[in-house]
Amino acid sequence: MDYDKKYGWNKDKESHIVLHMSEELGEISRRILRLEGYKTEKFKRAELAEELVDLLYLTLKLANKFDIDMEKEWYAAFERYEKKSSRK
Repeated sequence: MDYDKKYGWNKDKESHIVLHMSEELGEISRRILRLEGYKTEKFKRAELAEELVDLLYLTLKLANKFDIDMEKEWYAAFERYEKKSSRK
């Protein structure tokens, strides 16, 4: 991604990207815990949106590292989902 090149982030190791993905998922979890009342901080939909976008960005970044066509894989996934009769 050009954005990554601009800031030198294109040199990130794959393992570091996955580590950052894990961190973002933790932040998403914290926002959901707030929504459910488990955490005392107030839930803010905008914060959840930011964390989801961060995770999506990192997912796309990792896919690019491995030259994976995410659009193609997205449609292939839904073809697989349609063939499943249940989520067992």
